[in-house]
Amino acid sequence: MDCTVKYDNVTELMMHEALNSVNDGIVIVDKTSRILYVNDAYAKILAVSKDKVLYKQVRTIEPGALILKVLKNGTPIFHQLVEVKTRGKKIRVSITPIIKKKQLIGAVSIFNDITELTRSQEELEKAQRLNRSIFKAAVHSPHDLPAAFSDVIGQSPKFLRCLRLAEVVAPTDATVLIEGESGAGKEVLVNAILKVSGKRAHPYINLNCSAIPESLMESELFGYTTGSFTGAVRGGKLGKFELADGGTIFLDEIGEMPLFMQAKLLRVLQSGEIQKIGSNTVQKVNVRVIAATNRDLKQMVREGKFRDDLYFRLNTFKIIIPPLRERGKDILLLANFFLQRYSSKYGKKITLSAEVEKYFLSFPWRGNVRQLQSCMEYAVIVCNESVIRLEHLPEDLQHMTDNLEYKPVSMETGKVLNSHSLKSGIQMIEMKKIQQAMEEAKGNKTKAMKILGISRRTFYKKWKAYGFDKK
Repeated sequence: MDCTVKYDNVTELMMHEALNSVNDGIVIVDKTSRILYVNDAYAKILAVSKDKVLYKQVRTIEPGALILKVLKNGTPIFHQLVEVKTRGKKIRVSITPIIKKKQLIGAVSIFNDITELTRSQEELEKAQRLNRSIFKAAVHSPHDLPAAFSDVIGQSPKFLRCLRLAEVVAPTDATVLIEGESGAGKEVLVNAILKVSGKRAHPYINLNCSAIPESLMESELFGYTTGSFTGAVRGGKLGKFELADGGTIFLDEIGEMPLFMQAKLLRVLQSGEIQKIGSNTVQKVNVRVIAATNRDLKQMVREGKFRDDLYFRLNTFKIIIPPLRERGKDILLLANFFLQRYSSKYGKKITLSAEVEKYFLSFPWRGNVRQLQSCMEYAVIVCNESVIRLEHLPEDLQHMTDNLEYKPVSMETGKVLNSHSLKSGIQMIEMKKIQQAMEEAKGNKTKAMKILGISRRTFYKKWKAYGFDKK
């Protein structure tokens, strides 16, 4: 008998602890709506003491509560969104009637807090609506860009679209996400935004997330107090967010941030609160966040490598920088810009040959602007003539076509060209571009012509010259 009593007490204790361990709020009422039980999560979510609700009537506390409807008609309710007006909360609730011997004797309600989620979603939708309207206005705006953008080189429509978006968002405090391939010029755009930003006179902190070891990431961002861990500097350390208070922090390569830090960053974006390692105190910071990445964050979200809630928060205003290969004659603008810079630096007077200009327009530029800049500095250094020719370019540019599947055919003679010949480089690139366009167009030649941006006559001339009609 004693053993049975002990077992019942243990069971009751375990049930009580189990209900308190879940994150969802739980409330149990009898048929008169008197509250018989609430768990810890109930009190936490609704910010109310258990003593103030236990054994009280729901119809008195919350006259419009859904649980009263369930008590009245005995029909369960599942996953319904409800606003608890007396507590200023939005919850998702499921309510099940408790039936014994075909008689309704009460009901149990299980709910979770979606207040922040709803608020974030509303803010996101509002920001995205604003983003779309700004985007349309910016794209078709005829006015000149501000002087702060004068040192940003580019005239292609895709790139100008980015600059106009940057111009519009720059004076605000909005979080900005900049996407683009490595070397596309993300930091150049950030610097332009900073020059127009309302926080331009305040601190600016730049942090590359891929350069910080995972074990040091939290202390770098939020700092630490004295004695918080072995090796901690006496007096503690200020984190990047604290240093940037009142100004802007640029988080480059945000896609490399560890998952556990993404949750902490989300808290900063949502509430403006940080907490140092080893401290029990939460402090407020006023920091604008600009993030950049060369990763596909949307795909990372699908793979579980990036938090969806952080992605939505960062994605309120997104600017996508096109790769250099999609910017047309911006390639030559940038090439001549770097040519002037390095000619001045090394005391030379040099121009680009027509063959190099043509080659540059066909080259894929996998490293984007950064690769072009490096290429121009190299060419200026090695060139001892007045004109840069193909042989003055870095070796990786000269032999980029070594691994092409087909040998190029001369447009003039019809003979197979030497794949290592510099002269053949442009034709080899053209041939590869046609292959890529046909793959992208899934064999549709008309679509391939549009992708390449050439006329039907030019397309078929090259198609025949390179022997595609025989393959």
